[in-house]
Formats: sequence, C-alpha cells, structure tokens
Amino acid sequence: MADYTIKGRTKTGAVSRMKPRPILVSFVVLASMLMAAPSFAAHSGTTEARLPNGSIVGAKFHAGNRGRPAILILHGFLQTNEFPTVASLTDALATAGYTVLAPTLSLGISRRNKSLPCEAIHLHTLEGDAAEVGYWVRWLMQKGYSQVILVGHSFGNLQLLTYLGHEPAPVVKQALMISLTDVEVKQNASERAQLAEDMRNRVKRGDRTLVETEFGHCRKYVAPPVALLSYMGLSRSGILGALARSPVPTIAIMGGSDDRMGPDWIGRLSARGIEVRVVPGATHFFDNQYEFDLQDVVLRALSGR
Repeated sequence: MADYTIKGRTKTGAVSRMKPRPILVSFVVLASMLMAAPSFAAHSGTTEARLPNGSIVGAKFHAGNRGRPAILILHGFLQTNEFPTVASLTDALATAGYTVLAPTLSLGISRRNKSLPCEAIHLHTLEGDAAEVGYWVRWLMQKGYSQVILVGHSFGNLQLLTYLGHEPAPVVKQALMISLTDVEVKQNASERAQLAEDMRNRVKRGDRTLVETEFGHCRKYVAPPVALLSYMGLSRSGILGALARSPVPTIAIMGGSDDRMGPDWIGRLSARGIEVRVVPGATHFFDNQYEFDLQDVVLRALSGR
C-alpha cells in the first residue's frame, strides 16, 4: 500500500508491486501551426509528422481502447520521449489499455531523438513548443479521438499550460501535471524580471548576440534574446494564475522528497485551488520503487478516483 495526500487529506491507494521492467527509455509561428492540418505516417508504435515549416517530428504511439480518452504525454525540458519517467509511464498506460501518444518536441531540430545539452545554441521558444502540442492534439483528433488528456512531466507542464492558454481544442478534457515546475527556485521573481527586461531591450534594438544564463536545470543555457525572452516570461505567479484559469480540470502530482521545488510550492498550489496529490518519499523523477506509485496515482486520476 502507498499513502499519498490530496489537498492535505490522506488517501490510501493500492500499488501493484511488480518486478522492475526494462525502461523504454527554429522558431515556429504559433498561429500558423495551430491552424495547419497535420500530415502523418505511423508504423510499429512510432509516428512521424511533418510540421508546416517542413520539420519532421516523432512520437511513440500506442492505439488502445477506443472507449477511453487518448493520453498525450509530454517530456521535460530539453529531453525526449525516451526519458525514463515518461517512457515507463507511457508503457504502463499502454499496458492498461489506453491510447498513448508521447511526442518528442523538435526544439527546432528535425527528427530530434536525443536530449539537448544546456550549452547548445537554443533557438526554440515556448510559443513554438506549445504550437507543437497543439499539432499533436489535432493529430489525435484526425485519428478520431474525441477525448484527450494531457500529461506532463516537470517543465513539460509549462508547455502544456501555454497551450491551454491559447484556445485549446475542445477534445482536451483534463491535465495531469507530474512534478510541476517552480521556476523561481534558482532565480527569484526580481532576478527573472530583470533578465526579461534586459532581453526585451535587446530585442527592441535588434541585438541577436547570444546570451548565457542560468535557466531551469541548466547552469549555462545559451540562446539569442528573442528565444530566451519567451521562457523568461514565466513566473511563479504567472504559473499559479494560468493553473487557476485552466479551461480543463488540472491535478498536480508531486513527489514528497522533490528537492527541485521551493519549500512552499505545494502549499501555494493548494492555496490556488489546484488539486495536489503528493507521494511521500518520491523525488522529482519518481524513480526506483516510486515509478509504480506514480503509475497508480495517474491511473486513479484517469479513472476519476
């Protein structure tokens, strides 16, 4: 049995203690991508699609029970759908009979299949990321799915939130946000606002000089001002506000031993009316035995429990 808390109450949920399984481990214009119809080809559980800008993007796809919602799972920042937390959950949901689509965001690179190093030159933007989420939602719609649930891990949740703030498709019914990121752990609101203002001034004067800064899990993140500015617009208060305004019900699933969040982050989420389910002892990545606790909590949330 594994205990997890919901908004301060304790709820007990059964967890199947299975033996460990092998882990399957450009700047895009938002409006044009959200309007374009997807073209795709799928084979052997993998899918490739061509974006309106010509880039090829890929995803894992498992067709499941048509009577259940399709699940779109998004990886964390600079990662791929092979990231262990995402890959194991993708496998578990597919095994449980759900249709699962786990894309790898292009981040400006056609057929990207590897995580990007922090020191790479990053031309991608938050708006472009959100546009790709919209593209994959439409991909599922074109396959006939009338209900889609979004599931994100870490920073992927902020990309999902950005999509949800831009007139999401009506087929999207719910969002489950695993290890929902607090962007003000390494940079407080004042520091982020100052950096964002610097980026705005550089963009205004046409300065394209690469900027090196600390961002997310990166100590050395390299990007031109216009690309960095799109992510610097995120703030703790902005995230909380976006969650409160979400057009679909949202549940945050957090690890009780996640040291990548501010100590008051879970409390702030709950205070804004966000349902929070906490798995005691789990880290940001729900690794080791907590992999199965995460699967249990997600499956319960999907079934309305």
